[in-house]
Amino acid sequence: MSSPSRRNHAHSAVSTDSQLATSAVPHSKHPLSPRSASKSAGAAKVPTLGRRLLAWSLEIALLAGSTVGPFYLGHVVNQRAVNRSAELAPALQEIQQQGAKILGISPRSLPTQVTPLTNLLWTASLGLPFLLTLGHLYTLGRSGRSAPKRWLGLQVLAVNGQMPGVGRALVRELVGKWGSPLILAYGVWQVSGAFPVVSIFVGLAGLALIGESLTGLGSRSRRAWHDWLAGTCVVDQNTGAMIHLSSLWQGEPKMTAGLGQFSDWVQTAGPRSVIINPDRAGWRATDLTLPKIGVGLGLLITLGGLIGVGGYFLLGRPASFPLSAAEESLYGNLVSTLTNPELDPAARRAAVLALGNLPDERVTPLLVDLIAQTDDSLWLDALQQALIARGPEAFPALRRLNRGLAADLTMPGPALRQTTITRLETVNRIITKLLLLETGDRSTTLDLSRMNLGAIAEADSNFRLELKNQNLSNINWQGSILAQAQFEGARFYSLGPDTHPDTYDDRTADLSGADLSYANLSGADLTLAQLVNSGLVHTNLTRANLTLADLSGANLEDASLIQAVLSQANLAEARLSKANLTEAQLLSTHLTGARLAEVKAAGARLIGANFQGAVAIAAQFHSADFSQAAMANADLSGANLQNANLRNADLSGVSFRDADLRGAGLQGAVIADTDFAGAILTELPGISEGGFVEAVPNLAPGNQYSGVDFSRGRNLSTEQLSFICAQGGIHSACGNIAPGLP
Repeated sequence: MSSPSRRNHAHSAVSTDSQLATSAVPHSKHPLSPRSASKSAGAAKVPTLGRRLLAWSLEIALLAGSTVGPFYLGHVVNQRAVNRSAELAPALQEIQQQGAKILGISPRSLPTQVTPLTNLLWTASLGLPFLLTLGHLYTLGRSGRSAPKRWLGLQVLAVNGQMPGVGRALVRELVGKWGSPLILAYGVWQVSGAFPVVSIFVGLAGLALIGESLTGLGSRSRRAWHDWLAGTCVVDQNTGAMIHLSSLWQGEPKMTAGLGQFSDWVQTAGPRSVIINPDRAGWRATDLTLPKIGVGLGLLITLGGLIGVGGYFLLGRPASFPLSAAEESLYGNLVSTLTNPELDPAARRAAVLALGNLPDERVTPLLVDLIAQTDDSLWLDALQQALIARGPEAFPALRRLNRGLAADLTMPGPALRQTTITRLETVNRIITKLLLLETGDRSTTLDLSRMNLGAIAEADSNFRLELKNQNLSNINWQGSILAQAQFEGARFYSLGPDTHPDTYDDRTADLSGADLSYANLSGADLTLAQLVNSGLVHTNLTRANLTLADLSGANLEDASLIQAVLSQANLAEARLSKANLTEAQLLSTHLTGARLAEVKAAGARLIGANFQGAVAIAAQFHSADFSQAAMANADLSGANLQNANLRNADLSGVSFRDADLRGAGLQGAVIADTDFAGAILTELPGISEGGFVEAVPNLAPGNQYSGVDFSRGRNLSTEQLSFICAQGGIHSACGNIAPGLP
């Protein structure tokens, strides 16, 4: 049994510890009311680990909700809108593009046309979390309590017992709690092979955030990584005791001695030496100096970045190094030689060739200007060789001259027409040879838009662009004339540095609005290519790969697409009349409103295609596969659909007037307001010259239409119903029709 003195001493120690613990929390200006004190006391009864994790979860939920909520509402509004009349706001476009680059999202999935309300909601999805973050950092720095922490009776303090301040709050929240885990998750996502599946990154990010919040379990002080980095700790706002995470296995919150026991020492030792619950002496300096070092490094990096970006935009790219005195003298002599008409032409041509190898940015414009001033074939040949030696830097000047010469051809003046054509042909040959010499993937887009690179066949001129089997990805051909170009086996698509298909860095060609009539693109790789409103009349696209290409509004009349791959391509409102799509692959292809009159598509695969509103009058779809296709309101009048697969297709409002449906599979198809007027369902009876029926239709029982419901079909004749009922179809008239002729 202990002595009275020991009991009194223990009682005194407990009282002292309690008083010190209570005095640890800085006094607020307004003491807690009994009601608020009872609330805090109630909150303190919640297990410590649960309180911290719950506060952390609430903070994330508030931030995520402020982003996801408005974004989802804007997405729903945009999806349901009939008319998206507004351009995506410039700030949203920039953020969208940068986010797509980081996450490897395909640019084709990025919206450009939205509704005004969508713009407002998506702007709010950026503004609200930004404002919440600012408020969170401010209140955490000034009072040590965010809203969730205040609700749960928690407080963040610096290890010297003072409020954290905004600087520590920045390091704790943005660097320690969010930045480090997300950067780690992103790195793992990139190197693990899971890129570019965004859902996996989201999962990794969640695990990293949870893991970071539990890092305190590995140290005796139970302070998580973000607290150690910022020199802070979490305390109970009522008692001032540091909260331990050891309650995970002990069941009850364990609290160390409060900050009050260090209060006198804080005043004498200073903040750099003060530690709450010191477990390792090494933490004495780093708890307070490390955040300062981190903030300093961050400021230096930010300042360096601003200087670099500002220098780039203010000064532009660094100019080429100035020529030496000898090189400057050589340049002057060569220019004097080639511009002196009294000198020997051979000497002048030699000067042109020498200029082509001189490292001076003045050379290219000079040589291009000379092309516009001569029609001498030898002189043009020398200029051609010199400009080819200049390499890709010659493209901008050649593009300007090409467009100027093409404009001259439209102006009156037939006397100069042949000279203009000769010069244009020279420019186009230079461009062709430069493209042939260029190998490898282009890191930047080459602009060849709105140029006239079409075939020239007049008098002695005979030019046709020939770039067979070349890598032509990342070139802007928008609006260019490429008639009769030979692109057989050419690649208009290549993978970007991440080596994954359909991501932001993929290199694709833009052929929107280009004239490719009569061009040869057989076997070409046009994956993801932009061919919006392009002219492809009589173009050879046999066995070409057009997966995910955008051909909306394109003119493909009489084009050859035999065995071409157009899976998931966009052919909305495209014109395909008389095109040859024999055995083409159109899986999940978008053909809404397309014009396919008299198209040849025997054996084509249109599984899951969107064929709504398409017009395919008199089209040849013999043995084609339309299974699971959306064909509502399509016009297939007079089409040949013998042995076609229409199973599980949506045939609502489809017109099969006079169509040939012999042997077509219709199991599972949706037949509603479908027009069968004059449709051929079985072998026609033979008709003699006198107009008499020689044989009756085959109405032998079968199962061709077993389970197919024709009840909502329109314009079904008695003969058609006889065959439908004989083949196991469902219709209200089937019970009234006897086998054989009606």
